[in-house]
Order: sequence, then structure tokens, then C-alpha cells
Amino acid sequence: MEYFEKIEKRLSSKLKGKELTTDSNLKDLGIDSLDLVDLVFELEEEIGVQFEDDELLQIKTIQDLLNLIDAKK
Repeated sequence: MEYFEKIEKRLSSKLKGKELTTDSNLKDLGIDSLDLVDLVFELEEEIGVQFEDDELLQIKTIQDLLNLIDAKK
């Protein structure tokens, strides 16, 4: 869950009291495509992976992002 905590920390200012779970839908949380790009850019630098643009389009939930990170590691 180490990556989940990193994601949660980075999104905390956007959540506005909403609970973040692995099933959380990014749109339901108010996370738009720019927020996602910012998040992914920070994660790329911190954990040393590169994400492709087409992969980002597939991310709908926090679990999708975690699965993508796991596939890259």
C-alpha cells in the first residue's frame, strides 16, 4: 500500500473531505485530467517509472493507477 499512501498524500488537497479508497473513481473525486497528469508526473519522478499517454487514458480509479504502477515496477 506504499503507493496508495503516496497518491493519497498528493491528492489530499483535492479530496475536500472525501474518502480515498482503491475503488475511488477519479471523476467522482473531482480529479480532472490535469490533476491526473500532475499526479503521474510527481509519481514518475519519485518512483522512477515512465507512463505513456495512452496508459493514462485508461486510468479511471485509484486501483487502475496502482495496477499500472505495479506493471511498471
